[in-house]
Amino acid sequence: MRIALGQIPVSSRPEVNAKRVGLALVQAADQGADLAVFPEATQIRFGCDLRAAAEPLDGPFCSGLASAAKETAVALVAGVFEPAPDGRVYNTAVAYDGAGHLVASYRKLHLFDAFGHRESDQVAPGSVPVICTLAGVRTGLEICYDVRFGELSRALAVAGAELLVLPAAWAAGLFKEEHWVTLVRARAIENTVWVAAVGQVPDPGEPPTRAATGIGRSMLVDPLGVVRADLGPGPGMTVAEVGEDLIGTVRATVPSLANRREDVFGAQAAAEGS
Repeated sequence: MRIALGQIPVSSRPEVNAKRVGLALVQAADQGADLAVFPEATQIRFGCDLRAAAEPLDGPFCSGLASAAKETAVALVAGVFEPAPDGRVYNTAVAYDGAGHLVASYRKLHLFDAFGHRESDQVAPGSVPVICTLAGVRTGLEICYDVRFGELSRALAVAGAELLVLPAAWAAGLFKEEHWVTLVRARAIENTVWVAAVGQVPDPGEPPTRAATGIGRSMLVDPLGVVRADLGPGPGMTVAEVGEDLIGTVRATVPSLANRREDVFGAQAAAEGS
């Protein structure tokens, strides 16, 4: 499977972001991509009125994502906001196949109430880990701060994920970039899976904000923790190969999933295409 990492700047205007996704998908298709991954909050950047922007998954923004996936025959994952019952929003990753069908949606489990941020003031937490099949590969969905919680990645890997997809808007800060790189690689190594982690970069056309606008550093990491692609701090898009066969080779040597102790730590589960 060939995967595109779409490290785009995210605007305060959803229509601008939709156009950026569409252009990136055309580039991805031209390079033979089967799946393209875009950042957390692709719909609209943090620091905006998320409640006003939030839409149901059949709303205009997601409908546009579905159409773009169908037109290019490239599956995609991107971050959007849905209305939540308590007046907040859900921070959601949506996954469409190459025919434009919604195959999964995942609501962020772990909210970024850290480093002086309070995501939970505006965002309600999800409750279910989600796994689905994209471009023929079993894929687990995570969002940004989730990467700090190894139990989620482990549950997805135990449920059969060969690839973890991680849209993000990783906030800048002291040692934050080092945390990002270390955590993304660790999730790949300990679970012997591929990880595609795709972040925002700031939009130069937007005023500065204290909200998270991303540091870039989108990466594709293989099951041994080797970084196969790294987009650095600026806007960009790259396409790289995900070799599912490598998982079996690595697990034959490093059977960390087979050696886990369910009798001590219990079983873990993930939902199918929730």
